[in-house]
Amino acid sequence: MKGFLLFLLFCLTTEGASAQSTLVPLDDNALELARRVVLPIFGFYLLCSFVLAAIKLIMNYLLKRQILGAAVSESVVERLLPGPQDEQNKVVKWIALLLSSGVGLTVCSLFLPLGIHSIIILLFSTAFGFLAYYLFLRRQTK
Repeated sequence: MKGFLLFLLFCLTTEGASAQSTLVPLDDNALELARRVVLPIFGFYLLCSFVLAAIKLIMNYLLKRQILGAAVSESVVERLLPGPQDEQNKVVKWIALLLSSGVGLTVCSLFLPLGIHSIIILLFSTAFGFLAYYLFLRRQTK
């Protein structure tokens, strides 16, 4: 898996590379590098983590059903598998983060000259995602 991610990183960097003159300021080049390489890798990582967490939740549920169908005591099942609330909370966290980041990126694309305000928009949208997750956990404990 690490080898695949390293290979993907090298493929994305060669895809994003282009011949430019040396007169281009460093800030534009760094922003272009972030837009073409770093952000897609980060988004791909978030998406893969979400998909893996959802698959793990479903597989744990199916395994628990199989074990209970085989008439194994519930105490053994509870020790073998993590609680569904922990896995469900992880999935809800990733949904909140992905949705808030997507909204932030959409708002950034509407106000196109990318700059410091785009970073602030993304930070606030991610903070709202974490706030939504916190409020979800707080409401769930009541």
